[in-house]
Amino acid sequence: MNEYDPLAESGLTNDKQVVCSCKGFLQHNNSARDLCQRFISKGDRFYDLVARYDDVVAYVLNRSDGRSGNVMRFIAPFLKAFGITDYAAMRHCSESLKPMPEAKRVMGHLMETMPTFMTTTSYEHNVLSVCEAVGFPAAMADFTNLSFDDCRMSKEDAKAVREMARTVTGLRMPLQEYELDVPVKLQQDEVDMIRALDEIFNVRLRELQASTIMRDMRAVGANEKAYFLIDLRKRTEIDFEGTAFIGGDITDIHALDTIQDRGGLAMSFNGCDFAVRKSNVAVMSRDCTVAAVLAQEFYNEGIEAVFDLVGDWTRERLERKDFSDPYLMKAMLASNPKKLPEVHIVTRDNTDEIAKKSDAYRKKLLRP
Repeated sequence: MNEYDPLAESGLTNDKQVVCSCKGFLQHNNSARDLCQRFISKGDRFYDLVARYDDVVAYVLNRSDGRSGNVMRFIAPFLKAFGITDYAAMRHCSESLKPMPEAKRVMGHLMETMPTFMTTTSYEHNVLSVCEAVGFPAAMADFTNLSFDDCRMSKEDAKAVREMARTVTGLRMPLQEYELDVPVKLQQDEVDMIRALDEIFNVRLRELQASTIMRDMRAVGANEKAYFLIDLRKRTEIDFEGTAFIGGDITDIHALDTIQDRGGLAMSFNGCDFAVRKSNVAVMSRDCTVAAVLAQEFYNEGIEAVFDLVGDWTRERLERKDFSDPYLMKAMLASNPKKLPEVHIVTRDNTDEIAKKSDAYRKKLLRP
């Protein structure tokens, strides 16, 4: 028997939905890096090198088997080898969580306005902490699913994995900057890092039973976020042009590109360089209320109305605007009394400038 849908019975149906990521929008800390720093020797450096390797393999080398988002898969056996448990991971994620200002109010507003979903590379331990902090149901979130307690690792394997971690942290950190879809010549420090980590992940780890942790877990990366949108479209019957995606991580670029290409709202919120390049609107703000304002305008009037609003983004205009939710607009203005959040329509002419500026803003925001 079909469930009773009061909206459908009254002739009303949802034609808009919003999907968001976590880092840079709902929280201004990197939970995966925090876990590595807490449990792995020199874990912050370890995480940075593995994340760099993952990005270069997927977006610079463009390997046929490359997929951004392997970081959560790569770091899992190392966290296990250094003694992490589900309880310890959950506790640390909760204690280290740094929610964005007004994140709870923003998520509450979005959920009251339209169907709202979350997709993130984060482990479930962090997602549960975020959901509790912002009042969002975890059942509506897509995340990397892994139980450290269910993973088995012998003492011999754990010792070998810890030795591999020391090899990683002994590498030099490459500092070159890359542009999306622009061929480059790798520097020697980059080549050394790739060779060393290829050896670890493709040879040495595969010789250990500990490699089953990476093989058996479900990790959410760039591809999975795009697949999530496709599956969501089937379940909600809301087209991409009626979807707002709020993201900013490198793993958000496929999802952002999909929504932008189909005429939806692809919002880079404190996004990295690559994310801005796949968006049609870019926001830089420490207060996420602005995202609710733009999503509300998208819900009521569509993408062109969002462009009109962003195109004349002045305090005088916003104060005079006949906005559908005046209290939300007032809250956004009140939260930014001296300077409005920086908001741009991303075009071919301004992409490079905005991408560079947003990337620097994101790095500063997420700085430990």
